[in-house]
Formats: sequence, C-alpha cells, structure tokens
Amino acid sequence: MTRSLFIFLGTFAVGAFVALVARAAFFEPHSAREANAVGGGDYAPMVTNTLAPRDGATAGAPASSAVATGASVASADGKPVNTVCAICGMDVDPKIPTATYQGKTIGFGCKMCPPKFAKDPDRWGPLYLKNEVVKR
Repeated sequence: MTRSLFIFLGTFAVGAFVALVARAAFFEPHSAREANAVGGGDYAPMVTNTLAPRDGATAGAPASSAVATGASVASADGKPVNTVCAICGMDVDPKIPTATYQGKTIGFGCKMCPPKFAKDPDRWGPLYLKNEVVKR
C-alpha cells in the first residue's frame, strides 16, 4: 500500500513538472491565438501602478521629453520596422504607441519600454532597427 502511494505521488510530481515545462516553452504573451480568445486579447493589468509613467512620459517629466532627446512619438499609422522589443524581448504590441528613430517607426512590447527608450534613444535605437534584443 505504501509503495503504491509513493509510486503515485512520484508519477504525479513528474507529470506536473513536465506540464509546467511544456507550458513555459510554448507561452506567447501577445499571440494571435489569445487575441481571438474571450475578452478580445486586450491588455488589462491586474494591478494599477500609480508610480508608473503614463502615455510615454517619464515620471516627473513632461510628455514632450521624447522630442527633446531625439526620439518622437509617432502619430502616423506606420508599421514598425521591428517585430521584437529590444528592451523587454517581447513581441511588438500594436496597441502600444510607437516612436520614431532616425525616421523609422519602432514598436514596443509593453508600456514600460517607451519611457526607457525616451531616456536613451541612441542606446536602444540601433537594436530596434536591427530587430535585436539587448543581451544581458
């Protein structure tokens, strides 16, 4: 009886681990499959962070700070030249406002990336144009 219980618990633990690894390997946060799911695929944060920058502005800085650093918020419906965000490594989210770097439109993976890009566009811009992720 005890032996059967240990065999059952061991198999259960191994199966749970395999399922966890498979789920992590195939996870795509902005996939088209999730966009067609219930809820329309819109990003809805679980917690509101009142300290986070809003609308592409850095905390305590005006929204026009992106223009002063050489990057500007793109108002055209131009398609981004990149498919991956260079800062966070996520796929480009079309619902997040884009920016312009050296005359080309670039997209971001999350709402936290535009302020980081606006602070130092010359650091991140070349990676966006090459469609690369920063190596950490």
